[in-house]
Amino acid sequence: MQNTANVTGKYINREDIEHGQQYKINDFMLKPTGLYIKDEQRQTGERWLCDPLFISETVQNLDTKDVHLGLTYLYKGSYQNIEIGMGQISPNELQKLMAKGVDLPHESVRLIATFLRKQQKFAPHREKYHLVGWHKHEEGDGELVFRHHHMIGQGGVLRPENDSENGNYELAPKGELRTWCEMVRTHVRGHAPLETILATGFASAIVGYLARRYDDVDTFVTHLAGNSTQGKTTAALLAVSPFGMPSQRKKGLGKTWNGTTNALLNMLGGNYGIPIVLDELSMNNTESLTDVLYVLASGQEKSRLTDTIQQRKQGTWALGIISTGEQSIFARTNRNIGLTVRIFELSQVQWTLSAHHADAIRSVIQDHYGHAGQTFIENILQAGHDRIDETWKRCQETCKDALVDTPFRDRVAKKYAIILTAAELANEALDIDLSTERILGFLKEQEETANDQRDIGLKAWRQIIERVIEHQNHFKIEGRRHDNQKTWGKIFDREDHFEVAILKSVLERHLKELGYDEPKVVLKEWRERRWLLTEGDRPTKRTRIFEADETSERKAALGQSRVPRKLEDTTYNLRVERQELEELM
Repeated sequence: MQNTANVTGKYINREDIEHGQQYKINDFMLKPTGLYIKDEQRQTGERWLCDPLFISETVQNLDTKDVHLGLTYLYKGSYQNIEIGMGQISPNELQKLMAKGVDLPHESVRLIATFLRKQQKFAPHREKYHLVGWHKHEEGDGELVFRHHHMIGQGGVLRPENDSENGNYELAPKGELRTWCEMVRTHVRGHAPLETILATGFASAIVGYLARRYDDVDTFVTHLAGNSTQGKTTAALLAVSPFGMPSQRKKGLGKTWNGTTNALLNMLGGNYGIPIVLDELSMNNTESLTDVLYVLASGQEKSRLTDTIQQRKQGTWALGIISTGEQSIFARTNRNIGLTVRIFELSQVQWTLSAHHADAIRSVIQDHYGHAGQTFIENILQAGHDRIDETWKRCQETCKDALVDTPFRDRVAKKYAIILTAAELANEALDIDLSTERILGFLKEQEETANDQRDIGLKAWRQIIERVIEHQNHFKIEGRRHDNQKTWGKIFDREDHFEVAILKSVLERHLKELGYDEPKVVLKEWRERRWLLTEGDRPTKRTRIFEADETSERKAALGQSRVPRKLEDTTYNLRVERQELEELM
């Protein structure tokens, strides 16, 4: 017996059609034998239009507003399902679907299009998004919600879900939260480096939230530098495992440095809180990473034009990025001080204690992930957004008290406080007992190393003095015979120090070779510290390096075919303490 159902309030079901169910939509009737339209002039009272077809669901992307439809149709005795755009059910576009096996008689196309347009209004509806992390919810009062595998608001889990197929991240949880937490208590708790990096992963969600509230919060970029036996990649994947699949496969949160800068930035666009890994810095062929790192930390793409010379919408983001590599990330930059405050490098750290330790962590996180981040966010939202702000402000004072007073202390304290905030809130939500004292102690140790990196004046000074000692045969020294044709300068023995006069072009060249793209910045610091002996307002002096009978040697040193008549040349004169060059002299 055939049953006829009015589609209003009832979804069309393929299995029901196969069992004889009929669906009436206005003048249309969908049956197992096909789609019909009412026609009183015919003896049967209806006219056949095509084989069975219907819209099984409608899906809208909340970010682009694009609507896609699931089209189910009968082809050679079996039902097929394809995804089409809303615009494809117009008569002209619909006919193109014949290439997929959809039965569309030319004389019936307009009526079929009308049926699909009417019927899709009653099909099951889903909402998806591809921009993840903290975003305003368009419904209600526009509160900040967290987009994970599902959207999480103060009232709990909401219906919209992550578009893992067309988006950039696989966030669907797998395994058990209990197993993941037990692994943390057994293999992470008590080991400060792992406690810190796990808290850094949770901190990504804190960064995303704070960036929505404050203008001075940057993306948190942490680089793990060291050899391959220290467990860098294991630590990095552990850090992202609370929020999604810790793998480089199938859109997991483990990404690599291999790829173009534009591809990397496109992947980050719209991410306000989901952490990612950028593994193996050596895979990136960009000669200088200075510009890339500034853009990553700033959280905004540079302005670009479209093919039609229109201003392209700039992608923005705020999250935690954990980079790994054997070399220092600063070795690929111009050593600008600003980068050393924006990018944190944790170098030569023993992340895992043994191969067995690393395997124990990996064996769990490969099958149990994604739950802890969701619980972490739900706990924050239940307590209220202000819980983040209050904890962060308190932790800033704790960090300021612990760190050495430097020009960068307050900026660094703000960032380290985000990690402590994340650790506190993770403990509350998951009972994993991360020690904020151990984490702060570890960060404090790393900050002492970072302070040396940030002092580019001192670092450049030491490197240049090393070159003077290593290549002493390129310098004339009073009282010694000098036979080298490539002269860099001259060393004078003063009463309480040595004066090392280096030809201007030579010193600037060496500074650039060492990675200081702006020698003036270094020389300004040297002058302020009175390491440069100068004349008047200029950082240089006029020094006699060559004698009148050394014209050819002078030309070679200056790289000029003609030299001035006056024997004095422009030099940078370094005031070097006696103990630094005592053995040389």
